[in-house]
Amino acid sequence: MTDSTEGTPATDVDSCVRIGSIVSSNSHLDYVVEVFKERDCDRPPELHEREFGQPVFIKKTVDGTEHAVMGVIYDTQLVDPDQGRTGPRLAQDDQAQFTPGYIEERTTLAGVALLGTATITDDRTIVDPSHQMPRWTLEVEDTVYHCPDELTAKFHTVDGQLQLAYVDRLVDIAGDLGAEVIVALINRLRSTLPDDDTNQRVLDVVEQNIQWQARERRGVV
Repeated sequence: MTDSTEGTPATDVDSCVRIGSIVSSNSHLDYVVEVFKERDCDRPPELHEREFGQPVFIKKTVDGTEHAVMGVIYDTQLVDPDQGRTGPRLAQDDQAQFTPGYIEERTTLAGVALLGTATITDDRTIVDPSHQMPRWTLEVEDTVYHCPDELTAKFHTVDGQLQLAYVDRLVDIAGDLGAEVIVALINRLRSTLPDDDTNQRVLDVVEQNIQWQARERRGVV
């Protein structure tokens, strides 16, 4: 299977590594994912495949059309019920805890913020990306997949132009970690998208704006 626009092998959404499954949500756009261990699947994710700022997706069929609901890991939490406490986490104290009450063993949870959607084609890649808020609710036990760089680039190319229209929503969900997760996405796009002046200018402007907003929130400016 080949990407007709670039002549390179297209990424098959069915071959992507499974990160984990949804166990709860904090809102329509903010989900909690329990990361798979060796006993949960044949090929659990490596650390670098479920790191902070890693794009992910969930397959969802709506009215006979299969979609990829796109998201990003913006936080992690360690849970050890035997000790009656959670391990160190990335979120700040004023950010909502996302530990489901029924977790009964040591596990790793990931906070996933939804970014938008795309349509899954018959040849198992994605088209028609949209950065509008996904309208559909995900379900408990929905599988969350690692999103390779090729699919991440496709999702961010809307009508032939680079877009990051979800930035404000992502900042609202990720809170104090919003700037860091957006910069992580920008760095990933810099190494994936064609190295042309237009793309780099867009990424530079978004990064400068988000860094300025982060400094303003901290009272630096």
